[in-house]
This record gives sequence, C-alpha cells and structure tokens, in this order.
Amino acid sequence: MGVQRTPKGFAVVDFETTGINPMGGDRAIEVGIVHVAPDGTLEDEAETLIRVQRDLGAQNLHHIHAADLMDAPDFAGIAAELRDWLDGYVFVAHNAVFDSRFLNAEYNRIGYTTPVDRTTSICTLRLSNRFLGLRSLDDCCRELGIRNTDAHSALGDAHATALLLSGFLHGIPDWEGWRPALRLAAELEWPRIDERPHPWVPRQSHAAHRPVSPFLNRLQSGNPGAARYRHHDAAMLDAAADYVALLDKCLIDARLSEHEKNALVDTARELGLTREQCLRIHEQYFADAADEAWIDGRLTDDEERELRQVGALLSIEPDMIDRAIAVPPFSDAATGRHARRHSPAAPHHDADDVSSVQPDSGASPDSGTSADAPDQSRIPNKHRKDRKDRKDRNSTHHGRHRSSADAFSGDAQHDVVLGRPVVRSTTPAPMSGRGHGGNGGVRFRLHRGDRVVLTGAMERSRDEWIYTLEGLGLVVWPTVTMQVSLVIAADVDSESTKARKAREYGIPIVDEAWLDRAIRNGLIED
Repeated sequence: MGVQRTPKGFAVVDFETTGINPMGGDRAIEVGIVHVAPDGTLEDEAETLIRVQRDLGAQNLHHIHAADLMDAPDFAGIAAELRDWLDGYVFVAHNAVFDSRFLNAEYNRIGYTTPVDRTTSICTLRLSNRFLGLRSLDDCCRELGIRNTDAHSALGDAHATALLLSGFLHGIPDWEGWRPALRLAAELEWPRIDERPHPWVPRQSHAAHRPVSPFLNRLQSGNPGAARYRHHDAAMLDAAADYVALLDKCLIDARLSEHEKNALVDTARELGLTREQCLRIHEQYFADAADEAWIDGRLTDDEERELRQVGALLSIEPDMIDRAIAVPPFSDAATGRHARRHSPAAPHHDADDVSSVQPDSGASPDSGTSADAPDQSRIPNKHRKDRKDRKDRNSTHHGRHRSSADAFSGDAQHDVVLGRPVVRSTTPAPMSGRGHGGNGGVRFRLHRGDRVVLTGAMERSRDEWIYTLEGLGLVVWPTVTMQVSLVIAADVDSESTKARKAREYGIPIVDEAWLDRAIRNGLIED
C-alpha cells in the first residue's frame, strides 16, 4: 500500500467493445469516464475512441465505424492518461465485472497490471438489483427519470450510470460499502505508464462540428516535378491512366472509403499529379459517367442519385453536376457524334490541364476532340446498342470510366459486375495492385467460381450470406489470398486482418448493402 491519501471520489467508466470476451480477442473501442465526488456531485468527464486492427463487431449497436477510428489513439496511446483518470478513484460501472475485464485485458496487452477487481470496484447493476429490483441500465434510468439520449455510446452510458450512482449516494447514504471503497481507492497503487500519450479523440457526433474537407485538399498545388508534364506527354498519359485505374476500382460501389481516399492521395503524390490535375481528371471521369447514364436518352432516379454522389466525392462543382443531370448530351445526325454540350457557364481549361487526357487513346492534343466529349461516332453500332440494352434492363450504373481506346474498340470485353454486364476498361492496374507488376491485365471481374471473402459482423448471418453467394456459383473463401476477387465487409474501412490484406493486394472491398442491391439486379454468369 502507498502513502495515505484523501479519497477523491468515484470514476464511473463505460467501454464500448467489439464483443463480450476480451480473452477471446474482443477489444475496447471507446471509453467514457465521469468523475463523481463523494457527495454525489458530477464533476468532469472525458471520452475517446480507441483504434484497433480488427473488425468492430455489432456496429448497429455501438454505431462506431472504422473510419471514425482512423485518427484515434490505440490503447497504448491513452494508457497513461486513463491511469491518471482512475488513480485514487473508486472504479464504478454498470456491470463492473464486464468493464473491469476489458480494462485489465487492455492494460495486460501492453504489459501492465491494474489494481481494479471485484473487491476494489462498485457495480451499480448489483446495487440496482438489490435496491430497485432492476438490472438493465435502461430500466434503471426509466425508474429514476434519468434521460440517456445517447445510449450505447461510452460517455452517454457513463453519464447515465454516474447519475444513477448519484441517486444511490443520496438515496442510501448509509450503505456500508461507500466509505470502505473510498478509503481503499485512495491507498491502491497504479503502475507507472511509459507509453507515449496520444491526444484523445471523441466520436464525431460528440466533437465540435468541423467540416470534412475534400480529399483533394490534401494534395499540394503545383506538386514538384509535375510542371514539366504536358497533357500529350507519355509520362502524363501514364500517370493519368494509373490514377484513373485506381479511381475506377475505388468507385465500384459509387463510394470512397477513408482508406480509398488515402490511397488516391498517396498514388497522386507518387505520380507527381497536382491537385488541379487530379480535379481535371475527376471532371473528365464525371463527364464520362454522365454520358454513360444518358446513353438511352433518359436518367433514372438511381442514376441521378449516384451521379450526384460521385460528383460530390470527386469535388465536382455543383453547377457542373446540375448541368450533367439536367441536360443530355447532344447527337449530331450528320456525324453520329454523341457529346456533351459546352454551355457558356461550363468550365474551360488550359492546354496544360489533363482533363482531356484519354489514357492510351493515341489522340493528339490538336485532334479537335472535346476535352469532356468522347467521340461516340467511333463506337461501332453493335456496342452502342449493347450499352443501351444494358441500361434498358434497369441496371443501376454509376458511370465507370473508360479509356477512349477501350470504349471505342470493337473487341471491348463484357464483364460481370455483380449482376450487370459493363464495358470494362483495360487501363493498367494501379501501382499498388495485386502484385502482377502493374502492367495491366488485372481487372475486377466476378464470374461463377470466383472466390469472395466475408469479414465483420453483418446484419445478415454469415451462414445466410454463404448460402446466398454459393447459390450464385461463387466460392466463399476463408482467407484473403491473391486469388480472391472481392471482399465483402461489414465496414469498408475495417482494419481487420482480411481487410488489410485485401488493400495490400488491391482487392476491392464492398459493403453488405451494396452487395445486396447488386444481387437483386441478378447475377449474370459466363
């Protein structure tokens, strides 16, 4: 025992976790703490998310997503400050056995032992069962008129438990457990923590509002080395092709996860692309997507929604998105050309921009082709009909980018993307692709016999998904290898071993909702 100290009070703690068994690998992903004085007065409070490298369990319960944890500290980063919050205070929790097990498991994982156990903590669940005849925190709150509007967040539940504790302190002040617990807490010794502290990160809904900047803002303007390129240079064509290939893969589900945004930024930096050049590429990509959506002269509600979604992700100006949705591209009866009109308000760019880059097209900068209007007159009638038929089958399509060389070739390949055939690009795989040297030929496909991997706790049971996918002729594989075609994750930003391995190999990751919609469209086999 250490030197006699004055009792500080109670530290009410709640953990949000990936599951219920810390010995089986479940982890703490959020902690909330509220200090309560010996007289029952609520004092200060704190909370932080905790980054872990695994799936996050029942996300529909705790509402924490992997993207929320990307800037959060791991447990080692909060260990010292958390120790300071607990040292000298009685450890209190609603089901203290559960929360103390996670506390001790996390400290043990980094080599420390805490003095918290059943004999040194107070459990409000036990008190509630004894004095109220109730057990669950929700029932106790209703009985005592405590509002917990943020249930199943660590700080929300810790705050509600602190109010419950305060009610017991005032309602049963002579209970025999209060004073011994306070005296013991003042005497307990906590270990010295050597790990470097990291700033605590509350969940976004609890933090002060801060707008999320478009990911392109992470790039430099006028990146060193990029100024020497011109849009007709081979180096710039290659850079644009590599970037577009990765962009195309990332937008399989018309979304960009935080990991995908990071990968795009890192790739742009490696390729020497500036923020402005990437934006020009995005504008061309979006123009192609809009032209694809309008190929049959009409725009469905799903297509408009996905165009707006992709446009916002790519930092396209709102007026450009509105024009693309409101006005179909025109067709010249004399030439058969299908192109997007330039309105007076449409942006125009210098020749040094790469918005007119069509990777591997072989077109010269002086060919007269509009920067955002692929020459549809070069598409054989057969393929124009195929593209129209594709849309007439009511397939949703977010407008995947096609290099001009592939979109206009007579041997464009019709691949299957979860229930709908699309004309796929044969642009090179990204530099961080599947280990085939980044020399092309690696394209996302899904056919009967392809391997897919499931990761995370999904809304539908694992057995149900396996039954559904195997019924479609797919093979549900237990681990991620280079032969896997697709990973379906409960959270696309998951840092589970499977998700991290998929990113290493360049394997697309989609979520359950997208997969469900795609399957409803009907999976087309070879």
